[in-house]
Amino acid sequence: MNSRPMHRLRRLAAALIVMAAGWVTVNAQPVLNEVMSDNSRTLADEDGQYHDWIELRNPGTTPADLTGWYLTDVRDRKTEWKFPATSIPAGGYLVVFASDKDRRVPAAPLHTNFKLSADGDYLALVKPDGTTVAQEWTLPDRKSTRLNSSH
Repeated sequence: MNSRPMHRLRRLAAALIVMAAGWVTVNAQPVLNEVMSDNSRTLADEDGQYHDWIELRNPGTTPADLTGWYLTDVRDRKTEWKFPATSIPAGGYLVVFASDKDRRVPAAPLHTNFKLSADGDYLALVKPDGTTVAQEWTLPDRKSTRLNSSH
């Protein structure tokens, strides 16, 4: 049996795996990365106040457009807080304050219309269709929670 065709087949398979991995990275969607549900001194907002915050991460190699996506802390209300026209740079992060101030001005600090409970809470990132949950978490009774292992 000629091993040359088998060697070519293995190289082709390896190339396809590398290309597929690159495609997944390029087209990755934003993820919930870290949450602070009892912020008293870690990060102040533009008013100098300390509020809960949610950090999103873009693991992709192109900007992630969040226009029309949602954050919610209520399972039955997936469209609770809608992102304005905003994006996360490739490999970048975005902090949204969960302050109940409801600020959605593009290129300005963002604030949800809800707060998080330090006693444990639900949090979801919902796609622009208003029904598809991209990621959801039941937050433990802790002050800060790293939701993803890579930072």
